[in-house]
Amino acid sequence: MKPKEMEFDRALMDEMGQLPPPPQEVEDYTPWQSAMVKILWGMALVTFQLQFFYLDYILPLIGTTLIYLGGRSMRRSGGWFRLCWAMSALKLLFHVAWTILSATPVAGLVVANPLWKWGLTWLVQGANLLLLFALWRGTRQAFFAAPRAGRPKRDWLGWGFLAYLLAMGVALWSELAPATQPGLIGVTITNRGLYYGRPILFIALEIGLLVCLARQSETLAGRGYDLEPAPVHISSGRFVLAVFALVLLALPAALWLGSKVPTPAGTEVTGTLTAEQEVIRRQLVSLGMPEELARWLDRAELEQCAGALEVHTGEWYDGDTTDDREPQTEDNWLAVEAGEEQAELSTWLVFLPNNQVRYYHWFRYDEVPSLHLQEQFSVDPSGYYPTDHYSARLLWEKDGKTFAAVPEIQLAGGETAEELEGNLWAQMFPESARMEIERLGHLHYSPYFSFTIPKGAEKLWGCLAYTVDAREMPEPADIHFEDPENWDYTDQCIVFLRHQVTWLSYPFVNINDMGGQKSITNYGPIRSGYGLFHFDEEVHG
Repeated sequence: MKPKEMEFDRALMDEMGQLPPPPQEVEDYTPWQSAMVKILWGMALVTFQLQFFYLDYILPLIGTTLIYLGGRSMRRSGGWFRLCWAMSALKLLFHVAWTILSATPVAGLVVANPLWKWGLTWLVQGANLLLLFALWRGTRQAFFAAPRAGRPKRDWLGWGFLAYLLAMGVALWSELAPATQPGLIGVTITNRGLYYGRPILFIALEIGLLVCLARQSETLAGRGYDLEPAPVHISSGRFVLAVFALVLLALPAALWLGSKVPTPAGTEVTGTLTAEQEVIRRQLVSLGMPEELARWLDRAELEQCAGALEVHTGEWYDGDTTDDREPQTEDNWLAVEAGEEQAELSTWLVFLPNNQVRYYHWFRYDEVPSLHLQEQFSVDPSGYYPTDHYSARLLWEKDGKTFAAVPEIQLAGGETAEELEGNLWAQMFPESARMEIERLGHLHYSPYFSFTIPKGAEKLWGCLAYTVDAREMPEPADIHFEDPENWDYTDQCIVFLRHQVTWLSYPFVNINDMGGQKSITNYGPIRSGYGLFHFDEEVHG
């Protein structure tokens, strides 16, 4: 082709590009189209979530943002659309807040409390219903206000609203009449028809809602419009980026602050004792308790040990049969690893008059971990004997001084026979659970306390103590009280030290969820070091 011909064709194409579009294309475009498409996609992203790569958090956030942007475009076109926009703003605020709160313990506390959980659930669902209702009534109003007014042949959004109501009914039905029950591992299906049928019905109804939204958008095309322009100071793209920037900036701070466990302020240890308490301390040392441990017992603990008969330490045994490594020991300390952190555990028994035994479980960090977030010290007793009089103490060195604090002890376990449903251990070992309930009236308690390593701590110790009442002979322990002055004592326990190894782990994992559990597996950023101790002692009065 000659150059002049090419220039002519190019000029002709430029002029054709300036011609108006065909009449049908002009009629099919309405300002409703963009707003309804945003709402349609937003509803789809909120409804159908993918449980990987954090998409279960990202997609609903994008979806609620799109719904808000769709409502924003129509907010000046009538009272119903203003209500729709207000509900979309409420949904967006809730999702932003919930996404950030999921980086803190607050979200877990809300979910664990039925009143808060269902209150917020129905508040959100109420906002969804009101949003859809307002959108439905607003579009009907738009039909009659448009230049080509007239009753629509089919009220698509009305049918969509009905589909959403039915979907919520199916969801409520599933909650009130579940088709599963707790099993040994996970859940057991009790009704396969309902178990598979109700989710399929729910998905079908939600798809029906989306189809109705799409059809409603199509029916508005070509009817003209009566849409009052709404001023927009931030474009849609920038608004989406601003929402994500807000969340991404807030999450690290929320994760850091949420991982700080409230720990009592420490007071300097002076070591001032009464003459009687000093006698008790020396007696414990003479019976075999290491002097460094006896030195850290406070006045109340020393008085608990008045009249001590004997002191013994627990013997560890290797519960890990997956490798040939044996746990390392130093004196009476068992070396453990919580992630990459090195710590040591030790257990001591003080035998008291009237067949009472005072347990002292210790941990220590000679080198304090650099990350001072969630820590937990937990003990799982055997359940052979009743336990009471729990106490705990946290000690650390700073600038050559020793400080002590008294953390709050939590008790896991204690379920009665009527409360065993859902207890995995009781399902796996029903005979042991039955024997515990017969002996104690409930499953045994497992004490623990959580804390954050104090700022500036150079060395750290912790102690968890309780008293065992060994006056009755439980099975299967081998205990004989024919001679009250000379008796055999057998028991065992598992001691756990748990440590958070990273703070950038989303959503937040609460270390208290591990309290009292026998699990040694990784739980999010939580790593566990543990020791299995047993005792087989001859006690002489």
